[in-house]
Amino acid sequence: MLNLEYHDVRLERSQSSNTAVIKGEVTNKTGRNYTSIAVRVIFFMKNIAVVNIVLSLNGLSSNATKVFEKNVEDLEFDAVAKDITNYEIYTESAY
Repeated sequence: MLNLEYHDVRLERSQSSNTAVIKGEVTNKTGRNYTSIAVRVIFFMKNIAVVNIVLSLNGLSSNATKVFEKNVEDLEFDAVAKDITNYEIYTESAY
């Protein structure tokens, strides 16, 4: 298992519209540099997944922290944000 740590993961309103934006940070504790990482993020309302998206992060050096942000164009922030109960985030692949 890769030793990547995720911090401050949240769903926010886009500054330019009412769509949702996934934001957070990832820290590489593996001792290796990665060219690309695929990260899956799932947000839930109770037990129902309302956001299920894969983020592609490029260039994560060993012992570095990188901020990520991904606009979710099909998700209206006001319609779901207050009802999000939990989330899952994990690394799908890295090279």
